[in-house]
Amino acid sequence: MNKWLFLLVFMLFNLAGLAQDSEPVLATEPDSEVVFGTDTLLGLAKSLIGVPYCYGGSSPEGFDCSGFVNYVYAQFGFELPRSTSGLAQIGIEVPVDSCQKGDIILFAGRNKSKRPIGHAGIIVSAIDEPLKFIHSATSNKQGVIITALDAFDYYKDRFVKVIRVLNPLESELDLD
Repeated sequence: MNKWLFLLVFMLFNLAGLAQDSEPVLATEPDSEVVFGTDTLLGLAKSLIGVPYCYGGSSPEGFDCSGFVNYVYAQFGFELPRSTSGLAQIGIEVPVDSCQKGDIILFAGRNKSKRPIGHAGIIVSAIDEPLKFIHSATSNKQGVIITALDAFDYYKDRFVKVIRVLNPLESELDLD
């Protein structure tokens, strides 16, 4: 129960500070009124560090990778697919050297021939920083952690693409 109370207080605190958030993010619908900061989304994601891995999990009691991504975005009104293969079908693909905080990073499954997309996370680093992502990791039942892409060949070798679901119409919208 303490996790739920913490999440509620965390979300209320961040919602109260929206006016101070430096990076506005617009929902995928141009006429939508959902506005929040990328840092708010990542703050929620980071507050879940340490939540255990749970196959099929999609709540703060336990997450699998796509359940984690889905849960974080859902708290801000986004309805994303629940599977990694579904995530691969949405958003706009962006070059890895142009990815931003809040973009979704996708990896092949352990058996690339059977699962072309099998793992997902959320980018937490800025463009000029080494690429890091937050995800729910199965290995050693680590659960929600932050990992540098260059830290392990395991992730570098399985990298497939980065997609953007936040600000997909950014070039068409004037945020100033």
